[in-house]
Amino acid sequence: MSTRGAIVRFTNGETTEWSGRYHHWDSYPKGLGKTLWELYHGQFKKDIRRMLRVLIDEHPAGWSTINRKDFSLEPGYSDVGDGVAPNCYCHGGRSEEAWLVTQDDASGSGVEYVYGFDEGPTLVILSAFCADDGPFAGQKMVGAFGMGDPAATWREIARAPLTGPEPDWGRVECGENLERCGHTEGYHKGR
Repeated sequence: MSTRGAIVRFTNGETTEWSGRYHHWDSYPKGLGKTLWELYHGQFKKDIRRMLRVLIDEHPAGWSTINRKDFSLEPGYSDVGDGVAPNCYCHGGRSEEAWLVTQDDASGSGVEYVYGFDEGPTLVILSAFCADDGPFAGQKMVGAFGMGDPAATWREIARAPLTGPEPDWGRVECGENLERCGHTEGYHKGR
């Protein structure tokens, strides 16, 4: 099952309003978070504006995945094998309509993690938490099949200056004391 995410810019100087593009596969911190960190420091040579222009502005339909992809290759969708080029929904074998993901529609579409950038440059990771009523109140939301809790709230789970050390992605995902963890027993063995 995919873990849905979004790559966004903050639009109000805080983390409460944002807009960006959808990312479908492996959007948990150990996947997409790590990829974004590596792209900033590697392929995009610490040029946050260029990186966001490529990831958000030049690919308006969003991404199937950018994880473990080679950005020296032209992005485009291919349903033949996994491929090594970044897999977007607007070039190659697909040409879907633009979708600007915002704080208003992301959780209802199943987006679980948001990776937001400011020009600090800082990477701020948000996660959706279920509404305060119902059987899963306050728990980390899990999206499925393009659906989630439209009443979920967004909470900051990590703030990582891109000029500092790389975060411990497992701790970002699951929490310092595994308070957000939904993994099976033994996943964190030896942690």
